[in-house]
Amino acid sequence: MGRLDRLALACVSACILGAGWLVHSAGAASPTLAMRADQRFATANIFQVVEKLVQGERYRPARDAMMKEYGIRLDAAQKELEQLYQRINEAGEESDEGRAMIAQFQAKQREAQQLDQELQDRAGAFNTQQLSEAYRIAVETVNDLAKQGGYTHVLATRGAVSEPLVSTNVAAAVQEILARPAIVYPTGDDLTEAAIKMLKVDGVVTPAEGAAPAPSVLPVPAPADAGGK
Repeated sequence: MGRLDRLALACVSACILGAGWLVHSAGAASPTLAMRADQRFATANIFQVVEKLVQGERYRPARDAMMKEYGIRLDAAQKELEQLYQRINEAGEESDEGRAMIAQFQAKQREAQQLDQELQDRAGAFNTQQLSEAYRIAVETVNDLAKQGGYTHVLATRGAVSEPLVSTNVAAAVQEILARPAIVYPTGDDLTEAAIKMLKVDGVVTPAEGAAPAPSVLPVPAPADAGGK
């Protein structure tokens, strides 16, 4: 049995054992798991709510402005490198002027790479902050809806169990399975659409629904090292 086969078997076994434990627990006559008459369950696709929030007008303009600013700075660094590279070629790599500019080029290249990493880190922190805040708002909204509807529990689930898995590797497929804890539930008890409408993001089209993906900060494609150095 190969390494991949062992990995797949281990992942599938973990899922089966987990499911078996849930079924066994549900069927056990334990008083701690007994359903109380005052308990009402609902579901919500928190991921979808958060994604629409992040892609909506509450967060996207600030993110787009940040990406534009970073893009301008990266473009300027790239153009400076390209101009210096051209000057090296014109002067000749073996000339005194060319050798001096090669050292300058290498220093500028390091500066551009450092700038790129700095902007990548700042963009990552900014996006994480937005995501964290959007998650908090989504949870608070679903909590309010649950109270209004008299629900005592809300299960966060992503997609119906009837939908096929779309992952192309075992690890991602396992994550898809784990993201669908609710097996059977009335669609009338799902709060996703109500939360989306309450937050006024029902008109937002996410990448999963066919929208173009949001731009990202890309590394500076620096020219080849001048003189092979």
